[in-house]
Amino acid sequence: MTGKTHVVVGAAAGLVAASALEPGMASPAALACAAAGGALGGMLPDLDVRSTAHPLQERLARGGCAALLVAALALEAAASWPLARRAAEAGLEVVVAGAIALLALCCAARLSPHRGFSHSLAALAGFAAATWLVCPPLVAPVAAGMASHLALDVLGRRAVRLAWPARRGVCLGLCKTDGIVEACCLVAGLVVAAYVILL
Repeated sequence: MTGKTHVVVGAAAGLVAASALEPGMASPAALACAAAGGALGGMLPDLDVRSTAHPLQERLARGGCAALLVAALALEAAASWPLARRAAEAGLEVVVAGAIALLALCCAARLSPHRGFSHSLAALAGFAAATWLVCPPLVAPVAAGMASHLALDVLGRRAVRLAWPARRGVCLGLCKTDGIVEACCLVAGLVVAAYVILL
């Protein structure tokens, strides 16, 4: 799957997860943070990608994810930082510990071979735990976005080491990059995201 699909499906998964935990979540800031968290989670496993056959698409996907994050921060600031205030309730030490854990996980993901540690359930649990320390309300969107990435990659033709450090991987071989199944996943992500936002 390409980055654009991971960003869109991740954002949709983040919106669904956040709205399931907080029914009636309707403020623009909350929706933007959920979408941005999901998109970020959807991109995290590919920290291990060093080169790609679609460099322009990947740059656009990362740019889209960054744009969502900037929009979420702007809306959060306009709403007087409700998410940041909730995160600060845990105390500075906890937030700093979580930030250090996130940085360590990002480094480990970047140094791992493609579809190794960064595409594992262990990484998903680690990123979720570290996000919990930094900002509990973002755990569900980030974890859902990351889980959507793993699920999409399992549909492909290359094995994903979900049970890392075990060497054996999982793949269903149902689709190829930029194929019809990926296009359907992308459209489904857009539809789901629009439904949650407009609901």
